[in-house]
Amino acid sequence: MADHATVRSLADHQSLRELIVARLRQAIITGDLAPKSRLLEPELARQLNVSRTPLREAIRQLEVEGFVTTVPRIGCFVSEITPQDVEDLYAIRTVIEGLAARQAAENPDVGKREVLESILSDLAKRTADYRQYHEISGRFHDIIVELSGNRRLQGIYHSLAQHVSRMRTLSLAVRGRPEISLQGHRRIATAILCGRGAEAERAMRAHIEAAYGVLKRTVRKSVKRPAFGPTRGGAHQQRRAQ
Repeated sequence: MADHATVRSLADHQSLRELIVARLRQAIITGDLAPKSRLLEPELARQLNVSRTPLREAIRQLEVEGFVTTVPRIGCFVSEITPQDVEDLYAIRTVIEGLAARQAAENPDVGKREVLESILSDLAKRTADYRQYHEISGRFHDIIVELSGNRRLQGIYHSLAQHVSRMRTLSLAVRGRPEISLQGHRRIATAILCGRGAEAERAMRAHIEAAYGVLKRTVRKSVKRPAFGPTRGGAHQQRRAQ
């Protein structure tokens, strides 16, 4: 059996790897590490002030999660988002978040008015900065799923949340999208607070379908660019992973 020092060393190593995974994943979600950009281990290790071993393990974990793609004999790259990825994920979102909105409306939770009105107020103050709006928008959707009270649904939702967040970044970066998104959020919240389940579900579905349309057009433009390989902006993108 391993001694205490060995166990602690292993735990520290795992914690470091998880920290690197979280940092890189967040950089991918926000677009600071752009799709198809190459992950250069020496540069990332220097920027993150870590050794290559935990960094390599972190990159492997991100590959398992679908955020990184390895091209044999070439290297590791941030995974691109394809039109099929968008179609598959948003088909699932439409169903599960539509149901969540319906169940949230039917849930007699007396505290939901204060929570939803507060987050709508925060959203309205952040439409000028899509990155700030993105963060609060994610919380809005999280809250509705939580208000559904459906633990199975919550499990499915959270298993997809990181990839949804990445796609949401692309959608909200389009000029004018935060303002349009806010209108959708208000319609969803109004239906929930009035206890109108069917209307809440329709509003959520319409909101997600509108985002899907924008995202599909955005992704179709991006896939016309060159496939994985060295990019002129790669080094710049990796500087922003810190």
